[in-house]
Amino acid sequence: MPCYRCGTRQADPEPGKSSPWRRGVIGEHQVLVCPACQPSALADLTRCVRCGSAYLIRRLDQVECLDCRLIRNAEPESAGPEDSDSSLAAEVARALERVLGGR
Repeated sequence: MPCYRCGTRQADPEPGKSSPWRRGVIGEHQVLVCPACQPSALADLTRCVRCGSAYLIRRLDQVECLDCRLIRNAEPESAGPEDSDSSLAAEVARALERVLGGR
């Protein structure tokens, strides 16, 4: 999954180090934020209703705050899944074209 702001792809961290990327939730969707975009992305992230933290994750149909551990049901999807599926399909097609070179 790329950074939701700039589209940069996450690379594996160096062995023994944790990733500098952050997870967050925007509009009930989990997103990744690269280190360069984190300062400006903080205002976009959904906040916990109990503690105000932006350290949220989405699991199945729930959103969990990793600071205070509040778990709530996620709101129903507002955008159709075909939007994300078509962009993913296009990205996979481009990656296959790069790797296979039009065989």
